[in-house]
Amino acid sequence: MWRTNSLRVAVVGAGIGGLAAASGLQRAGAEVIVLEQAARFLPRGSGLSLFSNGFAALRSLGLEEPVRAVLADGPPSVPIGTMRADGTMLAAFAPATVADLRVIDRTDLHRALLSGLAPDTVRPGIRVEGLSSATLDLGPSGLLEDAHVIVGADGIRSRVRGSHAGDPGAAYCGYGAWRGITDTPVVLPDGGETFGRGERFGYMPLRDGRVYWFAVRPSPADDLPEPGELLERYGAWHDPIPEILAATDPTRAGYQPIERLAHPLRTYSRGQATLVGDAAHAMPPTLGQGANLALEDAAVLVSLLRPLAHDPDPREVPARLSAYDKARRPRTQRIARQAHLLGAAGQWDSPGVALARDLALRLAPDRLLDRAFRRPQRWSPPD
Repeated sequence: MWRTNSLRVAVVGAGIGGLAAASGLQRAGAEVIVLEQAARFLPRGSGLSLFSNGFAALRSLGLEEPVRAVLADGPPSVPIGTMRADGTMLAAFAPATVADLRVIDRTDLHRALLSGLAPDTVRPGIRVEGLSSATLDLGPSGLLEDAHVIVGADGIRSRVRGSHAGDPGAAYCGYGAWRGITDTPVVLPDGGETFGRGERFGYMPLRDGRVYWFAVRPSPADDLPEPGELLERYGAWHDPIPEILAATDPTRAGYQPIERLAHPLRTYSRGQATLVGDAAHAMPPTLGQGANLALEDAAVLVSLLRPLAHDPDPREVPARLSAYDKARRPRTQRIARQAHLLGAAGQWDSPGVALARDLALRLAPDRLLDRAFRRPQRWSPPD
């Protein structure tokens, strides 16, 4: 399967972190294969936030231009903050705090990352069953051997991580979320997130006037929503939430239980294998940093492996992957903890506790909230 004498890299999973790492390594001169279990790529019907740290990673990887091409030219033109269900603004971010924020259709981002790869890099319809030493078990597709590096970018239920000793598995966060994109543009007077008692609704504009939105409900892990529940829960919340729901085809609004890693990993790397994105540090989407951290992972991994791209020495790979682990684990696990705690606070449903939370948000100086929002964005790629 391998055709060159360059560094041979097998990436498992064609998500954001996997495609970004594959593109950066391929640009550096490595031979890269991406194994994706999905037979074809389908529109996701959801969006995500990109912040300054995500753009710094894209710039380091040489991917900023194709991503910027599918983004709005500037930041959101409406106030961004936190509200109550009646529309009362509890806290607003300073314009400078959200100056680098862009919201993108996940499908558009995926296409932009794919565009940076050589044809036939991604091999769809191949499911990785496990990893033994440097050999990937591809089930009916056979074995993939002789990779110098194996990158597990296969999400929270990573098969690559499952082959590491001490895989913690996934833990349910106690709530699930609908995600959707309106079919038509909606004029927004503001953006951000609205808190109810144990419920949340967030919305942000996309570049073409459509709106990406999410709605969070508390529930047992196996409790799927009933038809009509979305409108029943949020249809009477403040404008423009009813209009956003009316502008969305309900069959295209996906619902997913929100999970995180049950506990932090001791290491992201072992031998010739390493983990990026949700496979390494899956977290609730509360801070909007999941995709950005996956891009950071890719940028750091590429910077460490780039010197081996044209002159591979398998003996050096474990040490470089260990350096990647030391560079990435403290930051990503700290942000994962923050996202979990903030998500739990957003789900408080006791009337008194929820009222106290909202009062604290309203009385806290906006600069404190700005500082907390900016902190995860402070990151620079390796030289």
